[in-house]
Amino acid sequence: MKTLLISCLLLTFLNPVVTLTCESCFGQGKDCRNATTEECDDSRDQSCMSSLGVGKLSLLGSTMVLKSCIDTELCDVGYGSASITSSLYIQSKASCCKTDMCNSGPPEMPESDTREPNGLKCPSCFSIFSDNCEGNKTVSCRNEEDQCFYAGGRMKFGGSSLIGALRGCATASMCDYSQEILMTYLKSLGYEITQLECTDAMDNDANEL
Repeated sequence: MKTLLISCLLLTFLNPVVTLTCESCFGQGKDCRNATTEECDDSRDQSCMSSLGVGKLSLLGSTMVLKSCIDTELCDVGYGSASITSSLYIQSKASCCKTDMCNSGPPEMPESDTREPNGLKCPSCFSIFSDNCEGNKTVSCRNEEDQCFYAGGRMKFGGSSLIGALRGCATASMCDYSQEILMTYLKSLGYEITQLECTDAMDNDANEL
């Protein structure tokens, strides 16, 4: 019994529970400014994530970086993109690693720098006065985008807040794995998502917005 107890104590010391520490930040540009450290949740399988989004989500081009702990199962997202209209879109690249502060370097650029139509289309709209928009026009889906998404929520302009809605194309990775990332990107523009839904994209000849 004494030998067993000693063996258990030795195993405890030899296999301590080590908390994974990651760099954490979110902001405009390619580099983290005012980055902090974040301790991941020991009770879940987590990794350090680094994601870079590039595109046009406003009148000006946008580049956004996001770093944090993330559930390892969400690391499969890889490349993702979403198109609201032909001129409002985002492409993102996420990568993961599992050692302390391994995400402290520059995030990887998205794999695709071109946006080629793939023959699919989705309803497209952008409303700042309603939490729903009909999407009477469509946008051509690009690259791997094969999902139609709807996002409803609130937009902040200065000290005021308005309800709003978005419709457009998205990759399955955006819908299945990285809703949290997409919602964070939109939140940086003052858009707080309260509802996000995805359906299969369609193939038709509707007018493009």
